[in-house]
Formats: sequence, C-alpha cells, structure tokens
Amino acid sequence: MPKVFYLAVLALCTWATVNAAVRADTRDAVTAEPDLEGLAAVPFRVRNETGRPLVCSAVLAHWYSAPIGTVPPGEQLEARLWSKPASGEVFLLNVRDDRMPIQSLWCGYQGADITTRSLVVLDRRAGQVEPPVNMICRSDGETHALDCRRSTAE
Repeated sequence: MPKVFYLAVLALCTWATVNAAVRADTRDAVTAEPDLEGLAAVPFRVRNETGRPLVCSAVLAHWYSAPIGTVPPGEQLEARLWSKPASGEVFLLNVRDDRMPIQSLWCGYQGADITTRSLVVLDRRAGQVEPPVNMICRSDGETHALDCRRSTAE
C-alpha cells in the first residue's frame, strides 16, 4: 500500500481522537454541577399587589447590579439566593455559577426601579442560614410609593 494511504489513515485517526476528546470536555463543562459546597438555598419570593409590574435586583458592587426578575401585577416572583452560614454572606449565582456577593436587594416599579425602589433587608448572621425572603409589595394609596415588606408566610 502506498505511504499516502497510511498517512491519511493516521491523520483521520488523530482527528477523530482529538474531536472526541474536545466533545467530551465540552459536554462535561456544560453538564457540570455548580460548586455549592458550604452554601444553603434561600428562597426569594415577591408577591406584587400593586397595579404595575415590578423589577427586583441585587446590588453586587457600588456600581453594578444584576436583575433577579420581573413580576406582573397580582403575580409572584420566585428565585433562589444562596447563603453561606459560616460567614453570613448571601450570593446570587451568575450563568457560570460564580458566587456574586450581594450588597443589597431592592424591588421597584418597572422602568423606574431605582428611583421607586423599596429595599429588601437581609439578616446576614454568621453561623446561621439566611431565612427565606418572602415579600409582599403594595403601593401607598395616596402617593403610590412602593412599600415592600417581609412576610412570615411561606
């Protein structure tokens, strides 16, 4: 058999091996579980009892915030935060499952959420899991100011 045939077979085998390895690495990266060791899930629920859509966001740095979700009037937003009981820190996970420490949370009217925001207070106690965040948001009848308060309902 000519040398060219053997070189072609070798090249094809090399390509198949490399391609299979790359596909396996990619598949493992896509299906890998997030590193949640030392973290506890914290349910985040907001019931919108106003007549306008609300947006809830997390401040991750003094200049950066990330949306948690939008909730139409009469509906409930459900999301998940993460608590590190050892330190009291609370995190939001991004699309790559990186832990993003939350400085503060708020909900506000969609389109004006920063100027109409109602702050969500976190406990952040070292040695304890952050309790579930269950909020009811209402508007003041006269000024239409947004008022979000923690409730004890699950």
